[in-house]
Amino acid sequence: MMSNTKETRKGLKRKFISLEDKIQILNRLEGGEKISSVAKSTNLNESTIRTLKKNADNIRKTVANGCPLGAKRVTRTRNSNMVKMERALMIWLEDCIAKKIPISGNLIKQKALKIYEHLRNIGHSYAGLQNHSFVASKGWFEKLKKRYTLHNIKFQGEQASADAEAAENYKLELARIINEGGYSPDQIFNADETALYWKKLPSRTFISKNQRRAQGFKASKERITLHVCSNLSGSLMIKPMIINRSSTPRVMKNINKTQLPVFWRSNKKAWMTQDLFKDWFYNCFIPAVEIYTMEKNLYFKVLLVLDNAGCHNIELDHPNVKMVFLPPNCTSLIQPLDQGVIQTLKMYYTRQLFQTIFDRLENSENKTLTQVWKEFTILDCIRTVSSACAEIKPSTLNACWKPLLPQMVQAIQDDSTISLPVSEIVNIASRLSDEEFVVSHQDVRELVLGEETLDEEELMELIDAPTSNALLNENMENEWVPNLDLQDVKKGLNLAKELELHFIQIDHSTVRSAKFKRELRNCLAPYREVLVELEKKATIENQCEDEPSEEDILPIKRRRVRRLIFDSEDEC
Repeated sequence: MMSNTKETRKGLKRKFISLEDKIQILNRLEGGEKISSVAKSTNLNESTIRTLKKNADNIRKTVANGCPLGAKRVTRTRNSNMVKMERALMIWLEDCIAKKIPISGNLIKQKALKIYEHLRNIGHSYAGLQNHSFVASKGWFEKLKKRYTLHNIKFQGEQASADAEAAENYKLELARIINEGGYSPDQIFNADETALYWKKLPSRTFISKNQRRAQGFKASKERITLHVCSNLSGSLMIKPMIINRSSTPRVMKNINKTQLPVFWRSNKKAWMTQDLFKDWFYNCFIPAVEIYTMEKNLYFKVLLVLDNAGCHNIELDHPNVKMVFLPPNCTSLIQPLDQGVIQTLKMYYTRQLFQTIFDRLENSENKTLTQVWKEFTILDCIRTVSSACAEIKPSTLNACWKPLLPQMVQAIQDDSTISLPVSEIVNIASRLSDEEFVVSHQDVRELVLGEETLDEEELMELIDAPTSNALLNENMENEWVPNLDLQDVKKGLNLAKELELHFIQIDHSTVRSAKFKRELRNCLAPYREVLVELEKKATIENQCEDEPSEEDILPIKRRRVRRLIFDSEDEC
């Protein structure tokens, strides 16, 4: 093994080991070879080999991310403001995409400038680089797109007609799948996520205007992700999933979360991830649908329609569930729950929020409106979400499928599901203090129907959160990288092997063919590491599947099931 050396102050030679050599050492260790044997054959200290073994994950990740195998050092010399700014910008962009907010190159540049200026103002900078300027140039934007593969994202105004055409073509494809599978409206489901600022009030109210003056009070930024799912017939709405930043808020310290009227989960971003979606699929969706089909005397066979968000892009294997995905950039056109259900849910939630504040103010003689509003907790939010979901009519759930499957929709969308709650909210607000609440119909519509992006302070909180959290790491590291399939990677590496053999056989220049072989293998190194990780993951999943659960061993009659269908008695 060839290693560069450098004289240290004590006279000992320090060796620099290339990434290629490090990978070879790690492969030998994983193959069962002892540390002492590897150290002896490579002329390295055993402590060095142990350090490499300890950092195996980081080394393989560096190679998988495309770092040249010949590199002996991986260094970063960029301004810390730039690094932080781009991390925050990616979080903001992902949030915009999740909320289906139109984005453009100019909008991204403007947001980057705002974030960078915010970082300078709060003092995030290396010593000596405080005067570093950033202009969000075209060159920077092109490099940003390469660093984060933003070419996969369609910006505002790009190929709108192609989206409509793809949506129309998909309607025919989905109809074919339904006919071949024999799915009834009761057996076809759609699931989607939305952000909910669960304590936010219209911006023109006295409370909202004075939030910034209240030290330590950030109610309008208290955001959760709400995940909802219902079937085409409108006869079943799965228990809603709430994703919060904190797993156990103070008000829920002594609460049994399994008894909540929602499927409660958390991570540092309060966003849906692949792990959380998998958790919801197996532990919420499957049990609820199994009970539902049993009660309806239906065969347990369902179709789950999803958008192509990264958090849904995960292989979930269940013999009774077929998952299909909407085409890219078509969700706003044909995603069922986006066609009025989520808006209706938010409208009902806001109306009940206002009503709760009004009722508590009526029953409290000494508290002000602001005090009552501050006392509205996440536990109140959970109960209000559950109640708002139960209020949605089956006809509303059915009508939202019309853009996607018009031939299977019987209900007609009732505009009063939006307009009536707006009037009721304005009416409740008018009965409150005139000084603190001045709310119009337009204010309410902007509050409920408008999507708000993350501001600079929220982004700083997200990027400064502890990175040891596995779910946070998953989002930050794999933000724009689509999942690779194990078989696809194997196929690609085998094709590369054939290509290598082809040129070695036809080229009489051994120098040229040897260089080609070396360079090709260097290019393929990231995919070899991806293959190693995918094979490890597949092995773990197979082991988990082979182990029978306690429930599988018990007779079916003894299994305890829990009704997850909403009715009037579920309200807390």
